[in-house]
Amino acid sequence: MRFDPVMSTDTPASVGRRQPGGRPSTRIFISYRTGDEPFGAALIDTALSARFGPEAVFRAPRSIRPGEDFAHAILTAVEQSSVLLAVIGPRWLDAAGVHGRPRLHSPADWVRREILHAFHNRVRVVPVLLHANLPKEHELPPVIAQLSSHQYLRLHHRYAPADLERLVDEVDELLGGLPE
Repeated sequence: MRFDPVMSTDTPASVGRRQPGGRPSTRIFISYRTGDEPFGAALIDTALSARFGPEAVFRAPRSIRPGEDFAHAILTAVEQSSVLLAVIGPRWLDAAGVHGRPRLHSPADWVRREILHAFHNRVRVVPVLLHANLPKEHELPPVIAQLSSHQYLRLHHRYAPADLERLVDEVDELLGGLPE
C-alpha cells in the first residue's frame, strides 16, 4: 500500500510540516468513542507518536490545548489529515445517547461527525477493530455506511506488540514513508 494522491492533496513530504503560526499540521487522526476501549486509542497514539512524532498524530485529549475551541480543532485536524483511524470497540456501535438511542445515529455525535468529515474531505478512513467486528452497512447511519466496506486492521490485547507494529507500518506506507 502506497500513499494515494487521490485520497489527499498533500504529499508525503508534508507530514509534520508547520502551518502559519508555527503549529505542526496533523497527518494521522485517531477517532474513538469515549468509554469504548479508550486504552486502545491511547496505545495506538503512543505507537504512532513514537514513529511520526506527537505533532503528526491527533488524539483529542492530548492534542487540544486548554481554552481551544474543540469543535474547530477536531474538524480542522480531520481536514489536515491523510488518514483517520476509526477505533471500533465492542461498545462503539451501540453506545446510547440521552434518549437511549445509539449515539452514532445522532448528527451531533462526534464519532459520526469525524468520520463523515473525513469522507467529505477525501481522507482515507481505516477502521481499527478492538475486540469487535466491522459494523455491517445496515447497522450504520446511511451517511457513513460506506465505512462497512473499508479494509480494516485489528488490535488484540494478546498480540498487541505485533498488531501495533503492523498498524504503524501500514500507516507509514499509506503516508508514503517518513519525510527526509
